[in-house]
Amino acid sequence: MMSFNEIAGNALLFFLVFGMSATVDIHMLLLQLKNIKAILMGVFLQFAILPVLGFLVVKYGTLDRSAGISLLVVTSSPGGSYSNWWCSIFNADLALSVTMTAISTLLSVVLMPANLLIYSRYAFAHADDADVVDSLDFNSLFIALTVVISAIGLGLFASAKVHSYKFNIFANKLGNYAGISLVVFSA
Repeated sequence: MMSFNEIAGNALLFFLVFGMSATVDIHMLLLQLKNIKAILMGVFLQFAILPVLGFLVVKYGTLDRSAGISLLVVTSSPGGSYSNWWCSIFNADLALSVTMTAISTLLSVVLMPANLLIYSRYAFAHADDADVVDSLDFNSLFIALTVVISAIGLGLFASAKVHSYKFNIFANKLGNYAGISLVVFSA
């Protein structure tokens, strides 16, 4: 059974991602899907370089086990929710950000556990630390991934079906309030 904090956190995450996705022009997103160079670069950096950097900090830094595991999880996770928010706030390329979030979240179903398995085994090579991957709560991770994927899908669906300036303003405010609330809630 999920706790209130987990439910509230997932709901805020959903509204953040939905709000940002719903403001993206679907035609701009489809155009970004053709931007193969940017997508491949983003995927490479997200799932190859970032996990390696996290591993190096864990392996050669002076982090304790729990901080090291946390860093490996963060550096192996897909990018997304907050980058979408920052892109919206600073009027950057939100369509590219949402496209990358969608792709990296889908790929993370396989690549995140693979990176965690590989890098945690080498970072914690001691016999008593061999169960690092087994100690992770993959159920919670996959719930969060499902929340993000469904929020992107529903947000893009709403964007394609509802062509209203008022709706875009509402969705943007919803995402912004959810983002602020998630930061406060996480503190």
